[in-house]
Amino acid sequence: MCTLLFLFPYEIRDSDSSAYDSMSRNMALQPIVEWCAPEWWGHGYHEGLYQDHPPGILWMPALLIRLGFPELSAAFCANFIYVFLSLYFIFLFARHFEGPLFGWSAAFAFVLTPIFLQYLIRANQESPLNLAVIAGLYGVVRSEESWKYKALFVASLVFAFLIKGVSAFILIALALIYWITFLRKKSTLIYIILAVLGALSTMVAFELWYRHVTDGVGFWQNYLAFQYGQTGEFGLSPLRKISNFIWYTARALWFPVPWVIFIFYGFFKQRKDTAPLLKNRFFMLCLSSALTVILLFSFSDRRADRYIFPAYTFLALAGMWIVYNFKPRLARFLKRNKKYLPLYLSVALILFTLARIVFHNYLS
Repeated sequence: MCTLLFLFPYEIRDSDSSAYDSMSRNMALQPIVEWCAPEWWGHGYHEGLYQDHPPGILWMPALLIRLGFPELSAAFCANFIYVFLSLYFIFLFARHFEGPLFGWSAAFAFVLTPIFLQYLIRANQESPLNLAVIAGLYGVVRSEESWKYKALFVASLVFAFLIKGVSAFILIALALIYWITFLRKKSTLIYIILAVLGALSTMVAFELWYRHVTDGVGFWQNYLAFQYGQTGEFGLSPLRKISNFIWYTARALWFPVPWVIFIFYGFFKQRKDTAPLLKNRFFMLCLSSALTVILLFSFSDRRADRYIFPAYTFLALAGMWIVYNFKPRLARFLKRNKKYLPLYLSVALILFTLARIVFHNYLS
């Protein structure tokens, strides 16, 4: 996929990707010790220290450039890495609940959605945040089995904070909801609390690093002032929050199609007895996670389709669960072709990447 970008350079048109691509290239020229404090260089008339988000999104592209990747493709290659890892953890997450064939179904479900195709070649935070949420929730789900899964949750939480700041609270909320619904062991709750405190300690360390590099300028206070300034302007209007919820729900009915449609199909099919749906841990975890993400972002009045990106993933997985369990021909097809599934997925990713490049560069 990266080779395709090397052969057919991708023209950046969205402002966020353009800014992050440019800042990561500038960062690659700076000493690593200064990578905590990137600067604007006139993007959107902004100049000076970049404090809209933490700088984690810039580190992977800057590192790839240091390793010799072409500058114009490094940010997109970093996004491909996040996409691959997201698919891997989606597979692991689904496999844990329903077996390996369903794990492959879940990976294909996410790939075959409008939101995946739209963000396949981007340079902003959505793919890495999605990775952090899926990997972190998978770590929580298996946290009672081994310390490596506990470490995965902590690493995912720190990663989420460094990529998109307070959006990391999505993962904390999902972890608590899973604990309340399915675990309820005090030792696991203590672990989640300690993990959150550890991640927050890392953010304090980042603040100290930032202040050291910028001669005393703080990061988190300025970041929060920027992120929630608009919300403060609108106040705490309940009608505004309801409007936000409806707005995001409408997006959630489109970006995970066709799989989100099968959720309604499943409830219609089981309208006389919904117990099999409501008792399935994977299905209900995906639905409750998607709803939680939508609810949390409904409290913020800074709206964008991409903000609830993890919700689209969870809805796609819930819809695929319905297809997999209500349409047994899919399971039989996967079983017959299981040794070819990695090849099919690889070919699909290459073809979708090529299609995105051709359509974006030459047909739009």
